[in-house]
Amino acid sequence: MPQKNKTIGVLGGMGPEASSNLYAKIIQYAQQEYGAVQDFDYPPIIIYSLPLFGFDETGIVDEDLVKKQLIEGVKKLESAGCDLIIVACNTVHSYYDEMQSAVKVPIFNIIEETRKRVLEFGYKKVGLFASESTNKLKLYQKRFADSNIKVISPNTKQQRILNQVIERVMGGNQKKEDIILLKDIARDYLKQGAEAIVLGCTEIPLAINQTHTDIKLFDTIEIIVQCAVDYSLKK
Repeated sequence: MPQKNKTIGVLGGMGPEASSNLYAKIIQYAQQEYGAVQDFDYPPIIIYSLPLFGFDETGIVDEDLVKKQLIEGVKKLESAGCDLIIVACNTVHSYYDEMQSAVKVPIFNIIEETRKRVLEFGYKKVGLFASESTNKLKLYQKRFADSNIKVISPNTKQQRILNQVIERVMGGNQKKEDIILLKDIARDYLKQGAEAIVLGCTEIPLAINQTHTDIKLFDTIEIIVQCAVDYSLKK
């Protein structure tokens, strides 16, 4: 039997639409970069769609409850035989250390991998589309500061718009007007000196993508997918 590719574990359900998008992007990337055709060309994937309590479109509502479920989630994926884990949500990476400490297999950090990608492009100032919790916790701001990358955060009005867009995507109700709203925020970021936009919420790429704008977008779902597939398929 040929050498088995490493099994990717996906902790999803936060929300399900974003997790579905992540899975589709795994398949697409394997096709585009590795020429996957036959079933055995693709990485083995185990998805745990976690119906997370204590969490909504704004982010974390009940910290202890969310942390407990996340730790249980990554343990289930490890027990199922995963060789690596990715989490289809930016906000819950506030518990990255606790999740990683709970398992022996590597959990790829979506924020850290995005930092590396922005650094590769040489950008020094980016705008952030993120959930309210991700913004308040300064998950991107702190990590990017290590590389002297400045992050422009949404103001109160912009955050309210982002929350509404995220909620619509969670229910499959995104609309064309959302593209206009997000592009308006992006243009404001550009006026403040942003060189690119980080889509720091896994719902946002379902509302806007690179085909909608000339502004460079860093899709965090695409970035973490590429890291996981490369780890699984590279010999």
